[in-house]
Amino acid sequence: DQAAALELLREPHVGVLAVATDGSPAAVPLWYDCAPDGSEIWILTGPGTRKASWLERGRSATLVVQTVAQDPLVSVDLELSDRRTAESDDVRSMAGRYLEGVALEGYLEFAAEHLKEERYTFRPTRWPFADLTV
Repeated sequence: DQAAALELLREPHVGVLAVATDGSPAAVPLWYDCAPDGSEIWILTGPGTRKASWLERGRSATLVVQTVAQDPLVSVDLELSDRRTAESDDVRSMAGRYLEGVALEGYLEFAAEHLKEERYTFRPTRWPFADLTV
C-alpha cells in the first residue's frame, strides 16, 4: 500500500530514476528526498547533465527504490512540477540524508566549489508497489 511505499521512500536509499527519451529509456542511480506526506519527491542534478535534458524534454519519470534485504520494492511515477537553482540548504539537506561528519562536510565543500545544481521537484502520479516480504 502507499503508506508502506512512503515509509521506504523516507529512508535514505539510492534510487533509480527512469526517464523516457526519444530513443531507449534512460535510467540513472541518484539521491532523492521525499516530503513527509509523500506529496513531493525531489532530486538535485546539474543543468547540463543528461538527466536534466531528459527531464526538460519528457517532464515525467519513474523512481524505483529497493533495498538489498527482502523489503518492499517501490516504484513511483512522477510528473515534474518545479525546477529551480538549488540553494545551499537544498544541497545540505540532500547530502545530509546520505552522509555525515567529515564525509558530509567534505562533500559540501566540494559541491560549493565545483557543482552548480538544479532542484527538480516532482508530484507523484501513481504508486505501483510490490511487497516482497510476503
